[in-house]
Amino acid sequence: MSLVEIKRTAHQFFDDVYNQGNLDSIDSLLTPDFVYHARGEDVEGNENFKKWISSDRAAFPDMRFTMVDSIAESGKVASTFVVEGTHEKEFRGIPATHKKFETVGMTVFHFDGNKIKEAWVVVDGLSAALQIGIVRRVQK
Repeated sequence: MSLVEIKRTAHQFFDDVYNQGNLDSIDSLLTPDFVYHARGEDVEGNENFKKWISSDRAAFPDMRFTMVDSIAESGKVASTFVVEGTHEKEFRGIPATHKKFETVGMTVFHFDGNKIKEAWVVVDGLSAALQIGIVRRVQK
């Protein structure tokens, strides 16, 4: 698979899975032993990842990822993104605030052939938490 094709697959991952909530595309984009590293957790396997995505999309139904830039090299793609959404339902024990957030993040995808085998994700969760009001700034 060419570098252009793996970049296209990485972008398709965010568009199909997160933006559109198309969980059926997971099996065509990811290897069966896919591992997703995010928020201090390792989500292993496509079925567990589908549950993870469903939970995120339930809490933030208008969640939208916009890809900013991607670099591909040797079966890996590093992508930066902006993510935004509205906290409409409980998320990990935190009641809905109905407030919007916008923050940034980065993912490094590892490919096995034409499918994503692993993803490492870092998101500026503190900015999102401040914006939706579940964390307060400490004043000097």
